[in-house]
Amino acid sequence: MNTKGIFFERIRIMSPLIDPKNSRNITKKEMAYNAIKQDILNNKLPSGTFLIERELCKVLNVSRTPVREALHQLGSEGLVEFIPGKGAFVSGISYEDIIEVYDLREVLEGLATRMFTLHATQSEIEELDKLYEHIEIALKRDNIEELVKYDVAFHKCIVEGCRNSRLTAMIKNINDQIERITNTIKKDKVRARTTAVHHKSIINAIKQKDAALAESKMREHILDSKNYHLKKYNFPN
Repeated sequence: MNTKGIFFERIRIMSPLIDPKNSRNITKKEMAYNAIKQDILNNKLPSGTFLIERELCKVLNVSRTPVREALHQLGSEGLVEFIPGKGAFVSGISYEDIIEVYDLREVLEGLATRMFTLHATQSEIEELDKLYEHIEIALKRDNIEELVKYDVAFHKCIVEGCRNSRLTAMIKNINDQIERITNTIKKDKVRARTTAVHHKSIINAIKQKDAALAESKMREHILDSKNYHLKKYNFPN
């Protein structure tokens, strides 16, 4: 196995990491968990990477216990798998993974969009408009990285504005897995334009206060994204 794929930006461990929810210094286990998870999600640690505990300890400057606990937590989330007699590896992404995650996202984020439409303030709708304008600007500049950033912010604005904290938490957990799936695929301008068109239709439905239509448009958008990524992964028949 190639262990050179195990690399983390040392800046992450140069200063204390803060939990924004309760403003306390996070534990070494949480620090290890956050660092490893982020590198899995952004594909710095791709599927199949052999996660050697002693190498992770060295890079993260922690003992084996927090690293081991972090790996087991990531295992419970499906991001790491343990093979008897071999060790821990970054899990692969299967056809079933994409189907299941996107099906859940379609239902939950569709519901969140319905609830957002029913309760959104004028300032929240204006924020969506601003985010869409940034998406359009990024598209005109062929800046796919910027477009993805504002695409994520667009969805986050709706999900966090749905007035249901449990629903928001469920979607956030799913979106961690979505992030990993989407980061593995290089974005293209055709897909970016499709995303912009979908977002405009969602905003229009929200402005009309048509909750059913807004939910439908969001579900169509997510279904289209699922089909796009299934095609891009090119799974064998």
